[in-house]
Amino acid sequence: MQYAQTTQQLEWMGSESLESPFAETMPEQAEETPSGEQWSETISPFAEAFADLEAEFEDHGELEEILSELRDETFDEALVYLADETERDISERFAGEAGHYQSERERFGEARLAEVRYEAERYLDSLWEGLSNQDIGSLGEDQLAEVLDRFDPESSDLSPAGEEFVGALVRKAKKVVSTVVNTAKKIGSLANPLIGPLLKKLRGLVQPLLRRVLSFAIGRLPAPLRPAARQLASRLSLEAELEEPETSMSPANLVDVELLAEEFDMALAEEIAWPSGEDSEEFSEADEADHEAGVNLVALAEARGALIDRLRDADEQQDNLAPAIEQFVPALLGALRLGINLIGRPKVVGFLAGYLAKLIGRWVEPRASSALSSAIVDTGLRLMTLEAEDGFRGEAEDREAAPVALATVVEDTIRRLAEHEEFVFENEDLMQLAAAESFSQAIATHFPPRFVRPDLQRAPSLGGTFVARRPRHLRTYRKFSRIPEVDVTPQIADALPTFGGASLGSALRAAGATLPMRARMHIYQAVPGTTLASIGRLDRGLGSARGPIAPTSFHPLTPQAAGILLKEPRLGAPVPGAFLRTPARVGVGQRFYVLQPTDGNAAMPVGTNPAMLRRLVPSRAWVAYNSRKGTMTVGLYFSEAEAQQIVSAIRKGSGTAPLLRAIVQASRSIGLSLPARVPQKEDFEEQEEFAGKVGRIIPRNLKQLFRRRLASWVLPALAKWVKANSEAFVRVAGHPDPGVTLRAKIVAPLLTQIPQALRSGSLATLLRGSRAMPAITISVTSGRRQK
Repeated sequence: MQYAQTTQQLEWMGSESLESPFAETMPEQAEETPSGEQWSETISPFAEAFADLEAEFEDHGELEEILSELRDETFDEALVYLADETERDISERFAGEAGHYQSERERFGEARLAEVRYEAERYLDSLWEGLSNQDIGSLGEDQLAEVLDRFDPESSDLSPAGEEFVGALVRKAKKVVSTVVNTAKKIGSLANPLIGPLLKKLRGLVQPLLRRVLSFAIGRLPAPLRPAARQLASRLSLEAELEEPETSMSPANLVDVELLAEEFDMALAEEIAWPSGEDSEEFSEADEADHEAGVNLVALAEARGALIDRLRDADEQQDNLAPAIEQFVPALLGALRLGINLIGRPKVVGFLAGYLAKLIGRWVEPRASSALSSAIVDTGLRLMTLEAEDGFRGEAEDREAAPVALATVVEDTIRRLAEHEEFVFENEDLMQLAAAESFSQAIATHFPPRFVRPDLQRAPSLGGTFVARRPRHLRTYRKFSRIPEVDVTPQIADALPTFGGASLGSALRAAGATLPMRARMHIYQAVPGTTLASIGRLDRGLGSARGPIAPTSFHPLTPQAAGILLKEPRLGAPVPGAFLRTPARVGVGQRFYVLQPTDGNAAMPVGTNPAMLRRLVPSRAWVAYNSRKGTMTVGLYFSEAEAQQIVSAIRKGSGTAPLLRAIVQASRSIGLSLPARVPQKEDFEEQEEFAGKVGRIIPRNLKQLFRRRLASWVLPALAKWVKANSEAFVRVAGHPDPGVTLRAKIVAPLLTQIPQALRSGSLATLLRGSRAMPAITISVTSGRRQK
């Protein structure tokens, strides 16, 4: 196959028969490019994949159980808070220096985290010293908890995020000790000889974990945690393929902070199950050397700045733009996980560079560039707060707006093209079509509507465009230049999902909002390096005297949300479910919105104090499944705001109805509803976490039957519990910990038979044939608890 390498010989163009994305009103017609819709076909992986997954269950069942005990959502959040605080402190200390002074940035970050490391290690040392002379294996559960509480560290001078991390590590250490004690009792072994090595292992993992947090904060791809959880790596890779077989979106950060927390737990779980005696105090030199070159966000920021400068200073008389674009490509691909599809294909990259250079070249001519800049400003950019950057007034300046937009189009086209399957790059015609479509989508997103064909425009009723903010910096993002006002009713808010399976309504109520409300809608798009915490801190248009906007204020702008709120569904971006579970894990190209109340009521959580942010976590529900134990747990968390509303209604004499109504409403978010003869549409399917890995491979039609059977068990049991225990809910809601968690633990022989029934194809028969009510235990606790 022959690929074109220069602008002079674009053998794939065939432009005469292809359609341009530009409107007829543009200053000059560009070369025509094709538009059209892609189609894709995904083959169900259930039959073959489950056999492999079941083998993993058999080989690593004990490990799976231990990992389940160690996982703690609050530890994940504490690590996210610490990473955000570290990144914020570094950014403020080295403001305006982009990727410069990288070694100084790293040393500054290390000094900030050294205090956290000292407090964490001091606690673990005192815990081991205190436990070494006690026979902890003979203690009951309550006695062991009492002994462990004696070693809780006293208050320190750490930052709020540092305090939160140490507190989360304390809880993690207690879980490790409890897990080891329980495991030792099961096998008739002594617990004390096992505790010392485990606490040493935990202590040794603290420094590598904090170094990985620092790598994330300075835009460097972290080295692997030592020791790598080798036995779990293949299992997790398989799960990812089962969960998102169609995923074609790169994460905004190649390793997010919650993934660091998961790998930390994996290393601990592996050590509990298969003690190795290895020392994990430091990274190996080889690992560090391998990843030192991975300063991916720094390299991308510098390359993007160079491309903007080249586009700003170019004119039609100068050399073509292809070399500048070709130099930019490697930096972008290095920051994209899916960029591997283009790495090692220089002829494809050469074609793409020449293709883009030809299409955008006419826009660097002074007259066209000036018209483009003016049009961008007219879309509403003047209303956006401008950040001073590198001595310029801001990217909205006439000489910056057009080159920034062109550089953004180049970046977006390459990113979209990299998301295609390998076979596209093997066929010249498909490659040309994919490149043309990627370019058309990029133009529609980042050019003012007047220059875009009407059928490609994303939101013609709004007239805005996405503009790159701080494009020369590590934590860049894009913002829609219009800020429309929308009316949010309770019905609309409760119908729209947000991160983690919660509804927009529950998130707004947890933040103190009163519905209905009118709000200004700020809209954003993620690029490599974007975090929601950095947008909340950097976008002055969201500024508040109370502090930066918290990530919990951001909600995913899916086509559904854009259609309901704005009547412009194409302004939303569909994303795989993996990027809808937590605001700490977002994808490149994903879009978000923040609702800023016009009357100033508190619907935008602000500040960075973790204790305050915990009180703003919205209500949510989940299902956890353990095939080895034959158990399933349905969890319902009520936010502090909702829990207090329930308590207030009960105390006013409404009886138990408010609590039962809230339970049934929360259960609907995971598909557990009062039975209806007419099948209901499963709007929650892509958002919620249902029964872990097994739930992800149950065929859709059987998942509905599974939910109906689960609802027939759980809802009557909860209704009976509420009738006798509403006062228990009231007492727990008065605890200082924010919110209340209800858990219904189900024990049934049926649950142990699900893996085999899935493999044999008899799950439907199993579910329909089981009518007996299983044993169900219901508990209520303060705060948010996953276990």
